[in-house]
Amino acid sequence: MRINTITKQQLNRGIRTNTPNEIAHSNCFEWTNTIGSVATRVDLQEPNAGMSLTSNDTLFSTLHILFPESSVLFKDGWIREHDATGIYAINDARQLQTSILWRLQSSWCPMKNLEKSLTAELILSNQTLREQSDGALAMECTVLATSVRTAVWSRDTLEWETKPMALQNFRRDCAHEDVTVQCLIFELPAHKQKFALFARSDEIHHTTLTSTPLEEPNAPKTRKYVLKSHFFPTIIEKGVLHRGRFLAVMGPSQAEKDWCLQTADAFAQQPALLQ
Repeated sequence: MRINTITKQQLNRGIRTNTPNEIAHSNCFEWTNTIGSVATRVDLQEPNAGMSLTSNDTLFSTLHILFPESSVLFKDGWIREHDATGIYAINDARQLQTSILWRLQSSWCPMKNLEKSLTAELILSNQTLREQSDGALAMECTVLATSVRTAVWSRDTLEWETKPMALQNFRRDCAHEDVTVQCLIFELPAHKQKFALFARSDEIHHTTLTSTPLEEPNAPKTRKYVLKSHFFPTIIEKGVLHRGRFLAVMGPSQAEKDWCLQTADAFAQQPALLQ
């Protein structure tokens, strides 16, 4: 169902919610959802804005593709239930055609049935109109948090790598023959839930994470974490579609290692995206 002009009432009749306290609205290409205390917003016509996540009216994270701002053009978009898709052209020498699918409460994710949990999956597709072109794109996720821990899932085991607050500048290359899953879990200030990010080694080229302290007197321990996940080869050919995924999960602070393990395991078991 492609949506060019739509009212809130028209869209809401077609939406099926998974939890009793879930509210979803859309107006044209703007898509907002509230699940528990967390609200998400996507404006398909603003590709560099990406998805914003707020809790109790306070922004704590954004996820977006790092498009060249002066060259990206919105071509089309549609909304269907828990999916919002935007089609974009990068009008520079690379001549890239890119689509972004934002998906809430992915059916395969074990966190979807937990009370007050939220999953947001990003599926990125990229191709070029040239015979050959630079196809690399990066996804940037910012998180306001007091600490972060990192882990790697491999062969049914999630190995935690760092202690809270020990991580400042971190880089991990993702060249593995077997699929591994990177996990980063953030402690949010004044929040009962934790925020986790997941990426597959066969779909991400490399990731970097940096952090800087916030100069906020009301939040002296809060830092701004910036995660950049780089997708796709630097050389792609015409007619070849490249795809990659990224997953964000809001879950309970209790037993976070258990649900991170369950989520990473389920993410790793998903079939490879069709190219």
